[in-house]
Amino acid sequence: MKKKITLGIVFLLSAGMIISGCGGDKAAQKDAEKSAPQEAALDMTGVKDGTFSADSSEAKVGHSHVELTIKDGAIIKVVHTGIDKNGNVKDEHYGEGKDPGAQKKAQNAYKAIGSYGSQLESKKDLAKVDAVAGATISYDQFKEAVEKAVAEAKK
Repeated sequence: MKKKITLGIVFLLSAGMIISGCGGDKAAQKDAEKSAPQEAALDMTGVKDGTFSADSSEAKVGHSHVELTIKDGAIIKVVHTGIDKNGNVKDEHYGEGKDPGAQKKAQNAYKAIGSYGSQLESKKDLAKVDAVAGATISYDQFKEAVEKAVAEAKK
């Protein structure tokens, strides 16, 4: 009888250690994710003052065009335009005539396009521009176009 009780206690203690050990690993993993390095800030070293523009690469939904005005090494104005796959500017009518789900996504992307430029103007840091859920293609295109425009400003 004592042997069964001892084995039961050992089993419970072992199970408790395993469970708490796994929980610790998950907590450590979450801590590691929180402290993971953020995307590097845009390097503005050596940029010239002026207005510089660039286009992102083409995707199935079109591309992005940005115009950056730079003064004293900082971006002071951003104009971000989304261009659809037919070469038309994405506007408040973008996505009309599509099924309701696709139209909603298109309008979400259109709204995000305006958001990205204003965020960069106010935050002054591309790494701090928040992606809008459902508009990540537009976000990626925006980042690419901004990086290309900054590269132009360094020439």
